[in-house]
Amino acid sequence: MSDFKNKTWLLSDFIKFVQAKKDRTSNYNANYYYDIYEPNNDDQLSPETIIYVGNTVEVDDDDNEIYPPEVRAMNFWFGYSCDNFQDVVDLATEQNPKVSISQIVTCLNHYSQYDNFLDIK
Repeated sequence: MSDFKNKTWLLSDFIKFVQAKKDRTSNYNANYYYDIYEPNNDDQLSPETIIYVGNTVEVDDDDNEIYPPEVRAMNFWFGYSCDNFQDVVDLATEQNPKVSISQIVTCLNHYSQYDNFLDIK
């Protein structure tokens, strides 16, 4: 079920959810496609960060981004597409099956800043 969308999550809880691959199906299903929004500040993510998992950003005919109303009301901004978030979590977990949530958050912050993956040992 895609009932994990359109609500707030504690980042550490959502990482565990993604590690268990509960946020996807084996076949493409648009209902499982999401974006992750984070507080509109310059702070790096932490395991305690509250995120919003919601519908994807839309783009109008003039190339303006249209954020979901809930995201605008919370003053959150785009953090990750589901594909990028899943890739960071999956790679860290594949590299070290015992990877900690804090290490994954470090990987997410690294990806956000440098647009590449941080290796976990």
